[in-house]
Amino acid sequence: MSKIISALYNPETDCVEVTLDNQFHVTFNCQNCNAQVTLADPLDASYLTRLVREEPGFYASLASRKSGLQWYVEAIGEFN
Repeated sequence: MSKIISALYNPETDCVEVTLDNQFHVTFNCQNCNAQVTLADPLDASYLTRLVREEPGFYASLASRKSGLQWYVEAIGEFN
């Protein structure tokens, strides 16, 4: 498994730019990733917005897993 060295959210491109193992660079387009999530309430999108801005590495980790962002939104929704 690759180790995330750095992850930065770029608000101009709405992408998370990730460096893995100091040699691989991966970009996650947030608009495309978020479009894969089924929201029970349109306001649930704010969970993803906050996550990507505050924890871009965790966002990238979840976005790289099947249904990772979906799981996150559902879990946070249960707490709120």
